[in-house]
Amino acid sequence: MEQLLNKPLSNYIKLDWEKTLYLIIIVLALATRMWGLGDRVQSHDESIHTKYSWNLYAGHGFQHNPLMHGPFLFEATAFSYFLFGDNDFSARVPVALMGVALVAFPYLLRRWLGRSGALITSFFLLISPSIAYYSRYIRHDIPVILFSLVVIYAIFSYLRDGRERWLYLMAAGVSLMFAAKEVAFIYNAIFGFFLVVMFAVQALGRDWPNEDWRPVFLIALALMAVGLLILGGGLYWMMGQQVDEVTSEGALPPDPLPLAVYVGAVWAGLALLAAIVSLFSGTWRDLRDYRAFDLIVVLGTLCLPFLSAIPITLAGKAGAFVVERNPAAEAIPFWANLATLEPLQYTSPHIWYSAAILVFVLAISTAVGMAWDWRRWSIAAAVHYAIFVVLFTTIFTNGTGIASGLIGSLGYWLAQQEVERGSQPQHYYLVMVAFYEYLPFLLSIIASIYIAIRYTIRRWTLDIGHWLLSFLLWWTVLAWIGYSYAGEKMPWLTVHLALPMVLLSGWLIGRLIDGVDWRQALARKAWLLPLVAPPFFVALVTFFGAASAGPFQGYELAQLDTTGKFLGGLFGVLAFGAGLGYLAHRSGWRLAARVLLLVLLLLPTLVTIRTAWRFCYINYDYPTEFLVYAHAAPAVHDTMQQIGELSRRTIGDPNLIEVAYGADGSTLWYWQLRDYPNAAFYGDNPTREQLDAPVIIAGRSDWDAVAPYMGNDYLVNTYSYLWWPMEDYRNLTWSGVTKIITDTQTRAALWDIWYDRDYRRYDELTGESHTLDKWPLRSDYRLYIRRDVSAQMWDLGTIVPTEIGPTDPYAEGWQELAARQVFGSEGAAPGQFQMPRDVAVGPDGSVYVVDSGNDRIQKFTPDGEFVAAWGRESSVDMESGTPQGFLEPWGVDVASDGVPPSAAGIYVADTWNHRIQKLDQEGNLTAFWGLFGQYGLDDPLGRGAFYGPRDVAVGPDGRIYVADTGNKRIQVFEPGGEFISQWGGGGVLEGYLDEPVGIAIGPNGDVYIADTWNRRVQVFDEDGVFLRQWPIEGWDAGLSEEKPYLAVDAQGYVYVTDPGYYRVLVFDNLGNYVLSFGQYGFDERSFALPIGIAVGGDGSIYVTDAGSNRVLVFDPLDFGLQERGEMQ
Repeated sequence: MEQLLNKPLSNYIKLDWEKTLYLIIIVLALATRMWGLGDRVQSHDESIHTKYSWNLYAGHGFQHNPLMHGPFLFEATAFSYFLFGDNDFSARVPVALMGVALVAFPYLLRRWLGRSGALITSFFLLISPSIAYYSRYIRHDIPVILFSLVVIYAIFSYLRDGRERWLYLMAAGVSLMFAAKEVAFIYNAIFGFFLVVMFAVQALGRDWPNEDWRPVFLIALALMAVGLLILGGGLYWMMGQQVDEVTSEGALPPDPLPLAVYVGAVWAGLALLAAIVSLFSGTWRDLRDYRAFDLIVVLGTLCLPFLSAIPITLAGKAGAFVVERNPAAEAIPFWANLATLEPLQYTSPHIWYSAAILVFVLAISTAVGMAWDWRRWSIAAAVHYAIFVVLFTTIFTNGTGIASGLIGSLGYWLAQQEVERGSQPQHYYLVMVAFYEYLPFLLSIIASIYIAIRYTIRRWTLDIGHWLLSFLLWWTVLAWIGYSYAGEKMPWLTVHLALPMVLLSGWLIGRLIDGVDWRQALARKAWLLPLVAPPFFVALVTFFGAASAGPFQGYELAQLDTTGKFLGGLFGVLAFGAGLGYLAHRSGWRLAARVLLLVLLLLPTLVTIRTAWRFCYINYDYPTEFLVYAHAAPAVHDTMQQIGELSRRTIGDPNLIEVAYGADGSTLWYWQLRDYPNAAFYGDNPTREQLDAPVIIAGRSDWDAVAPYMGNDYLVNTYSYLWWPMEDYRNLTWSGVTKIITDTQTRAALWDIWYDRDYRRYDELTGESHTLDKWPLRSDYRLYIRRDVSAQMWDLGTIVPTEIGPTDPYAEGWQELAARQVFGSEGAAPGQFQMPRDVAVGPDGSVYVVDSGNDRIQKFTPDGEFVAAWGRESSVDMESGTPQGFLEPWGVDVASDGVPPSAAGIYVADTWNHRIQKLDQEGNLTAFWGLFGQYGLDDPLGRGAFYGPRDVAVGPDGRIYVADTGNKRIQVFEPGGEFISQWGGGGVLEGYLDEPVGIAIGPNGDVYIADTWNRRVQVFDEDGVFLRQWPIEGWDAGLSEEKPYLAVDAQGYVYVTDPGYYRVLVFDNLGNYVLSFGQYGFDERSFALPIGIAVGGDGSIYVTDAGSNRVLVFDPLDFGLQERGEMQ
């Protein structure tokens, strides 16, 4: 040992400039991934990962659940707690270290990317904003992309030298990918299909022992391509991509499309079978000469068992089909159980059916592998399944992990695609990449063009190095297609698009660098080009900017300044342009072009570094960043510091104070309060004993459950808990793109957001507000501190809380009213509802309910008996007139007696078809108007265009008033849809509107508007002239479903729903508060989410409760002898 210690380290480590640069990059990666790793508050998903990892660390065990992806992250995080303790920093250490390994990994790919290309790739991975951010984030994405690189390295190493150890490394990598996250299915599909294409190309390039089968193989491939096109087209339409001129939302696919999917799948499957048969028949003896074929067998057989969810699902559908066709089969246990079989069922008897299918699939996998090469396959399978069993059973403590891993992973992942978590548009990743990964996106496009030119003009041969380039192109394109097509679109998935683009970009820049003869560049003064080029481009921009502003226009200071910039820019262009020309001529145009291109790339590279720095270390938990999604606000850490200090100064220990927290945000508070032995969870329905604590934390949905117990004993402060980024890009259309291109102010506003995440100019244009204190997409929580405890602390005793004691101004007039009648329940059958919104009462007493979740209008008798239902999810078919279709309608109104005959009928605000539909009493469509558009009041093209209209009302003169919610205005029409006028526009001043929702007409024709985000009711006359307003101390839950409606009775009383506080407020027509009723609950006195409201001719009050899917009917209110002399 002493002899070894005496030897110089240089004997073992020989540093050259390449290794030195890698060491510098690795050190920077360690610094950037580890610095301040525990400063950021955890996001919603991170809190889930930390909670279950801590359970494992604390000895409570862990059971794999596909809901939370693979087990690897939880087990690695628990091990990190064991080494470094349990805190926010140590929770992120495993992912951060894998992020460092990811940056260093291109060193292993030097053989294919080139030495310069691999080095540049490492640098690009270091500065990638999305990869850097999620390397500091407790998610599964960084581990899975690191393991994917291991698989790629193993694949191309085996293709290069054929050593079997690479097969075993690939087997390990595949197992680790599945243990990390279900996107392994996408990765392995990309890898596998590429190997199949590679194998087919190589096989076609050789002589076949039986040449008669070659044309059959080619024809089968062509037919398979046709089948895949049919299948892809059908799936594309099934995703709802057909956007016509009337709607911005995808409609359901027409009936032939499912047939196209089945035809394409069967066609492609039969063609694939024919291709396999012809290939084996024509070249069976030579198959083992193809290394790609070896990789296909190993990769395919190891992945096949993970696809067991597909035959299990098909078996369940087959059983259901048999039972449906033959009801007597339901009495037979086999068919009854098979008919209800699903991949996510792990209990008896269904698990035995799934196990039988899994064993059958495993047998096929094993038979194919053993027939190929029993020794090599056995070793690869042993490596693969050893890792799988250890990780998915959490070191043999969870036997069901085998079923949940092999069966449940794909079963749950496929189910999530239908859920479409995030509900993002198809262009979502284009927006994310434009904000964060613009550098590799642009470079990968250039690289794709360059490679295509090389293949076609220079006739590159497909050696192993060029196969990697083909693979990177394949990977990039299919990743974009796969993730854009998948139903679940989330910000963290951006890293899976960034990785192949970074690899392509690194190769391109490496080739560009290697193409420069640097000795010749120094000799020919080409090194001066980087010094001359920047001032030339600055002068060029100055010149054209001044030219577009118009020089020589006068002698005022601003005009002279423009002229001076024009002349200065012109001089700079001429002078530095001449210098560039001279240097380019001296050094050679080809060499100069390469150097200048590298110089040009410095600017976007520096901007990318700036983006990454601001994102990772400044704005990391602010929703101004588009990749900060469902993330806790900094106030959470502030609250924990305040609780710790309160405990220390009142009890003497920072962790012993009693803290109670509820269901809303429980996962995050569970982690934050893990060291508080006296922390207690009070759930959805707390008792007084559970809330007998000096500190209480209540999420927004818990406020009404907690408030009655607080009295005047607590100081209250409200903070932001979770927030989401601005999502205006959801409504981006081609007209919006055109506006961005042509409108200077819009471009300037978007530039501020892109470069500085500054929304001020954008808010000025749109009338919205994106300041952190009023962020529109957020969820709040309240911190209650008991007064006797806060009085012991000078700091807290002198701070003025945001709310003190019972601040509800409507508490005094609250009445406990019981509905005389309740009808409806959750479901899609007649008389059942899914999120009912508005309600209207006809002149004959008929009740019309907007059943939004079922895309229909339902009609009831005054006693709540079902009469009819009209509508289905669709767009309107005016050729037949009926059945009409709706897409999540929200508003409805019925013309009263006395209106002109042309106005009689039922009017529906077909919200996400962006139109108004008019029906007769039988539900037949008689008229409709509207199309999608985002317009201001000054744009004549916007008349009759809507953006999510939420309500409609019929005036006594037959005018139709529409709350054009997204465009922040009211539009007025004739009964047939002819435009009359409009008013409103975004703003907070009198007469301006922000998210107008409910609209009602008073007995004298005045128009009442629920101006939601301005938290007020505004009153206008029939011509849109502002009359008065009053504030609403509510409507502030920040929930997308919190859309209030209102109604006006014959006496002029105004009834307003307050969904977030589960009540109805009643005012006189001047805005004086009269009374309120309702509370949280599900009985006849309570609401879960009151939305729509209407008053019948007899004064009965109808309220739709979207939270409990029912309609509550209350008796007319008795206002007694209250004098309303001011009522008009």
